[in-house]
Amino acid sequence: MRLSWSQHLQAARTLETSRSADLGTSFALMGMALLMLSEDLLAQEQTCASAPARWQSDSVTG
Repeated sequence: MRLSWSQHLQAARTLETSRSADLGTSFALMGMALLMLSEDLLAQEQTCASAPARWQSDSVTG
């Protein structure tokens, strides 16, 4: 991940407190932050998908 979860939250909180005069810039930056978050979540999902599931067991018979 490029940013930790706390860094994503801090970016959102920082943009949330921006002034009305900076609204356009804030929206553009929030769009970039959301894009980075979606890429980070996708990378995490792909990492988890490639690892074997811990809850599955080969010894279960059915």
